[in-house]
Amino acid sequence: MKSQRTSGAGDEKLLLATRDAVIMHGVRRTTANDIAERAGLSRMTFYRRMGSVENAVLATLTREFRTAATGVRVASPSGTGREQLVHFAISSVRVFATSELLASIAERDPEFLIPYITDRFGASQQLLLDELDSLISAGLADGSVEATGATAATVLLALQGVALSARLLGKTGGFESTVNELEKMLTRHLTPQGTGA
Repeated sequence: MKSQRTSGAGDEKLLLATRDAVIMHGVRRTTANDIAERAGLSRMTFYRRMGSVENAVLATLTREFRTAATGVRVASPSGTGREQLVHFAISSVRVFATSELLASIAERDPEFLIPYITDRFGASQQLLLDELDSLISAGLADGSVEATGATAATVLLALQGVALSARLLGKTGGFESTVNELEKMLTRHLTPQGTGA
């Protein structure tokens, strides 16, 4: 989910204000005035730093993904590259499935996410791809992972599918069992042939 502008450290107030506004109102009903007021800044400052509400929402999503990915990596247990990769994947699904920001967008403005599901990877997805690539490389180095150039993208799409379906799975009571099944699938898929999981 790529923003047209790069936000700096000074934009933290605007990103947090955008997050709060989108959680409360959704993307379409969030305005520049709303964000600026929540951040205690002028509307002119908002436009100068963010350019548009859409850019602010995209930058906020990237911040959300970066913070979550960093938290998951820090909490990752020691183990083989495969074990760390599966842990990162499953923990990421759980984090994003419970993200108030992502849930609000998926419920109120699902069309906002469609380009990043059907057309292109955005900055948030690229961030996760980079993390997955790094973990895959570690698994290849220690012999615990079997992978190709398409593995990171395939894993990302699997995680994305479950995370975005969390509301549906929650209604049917199938979220935990689906996540457990995903963990088994990833472990089996990533394990080199001829070795045990």
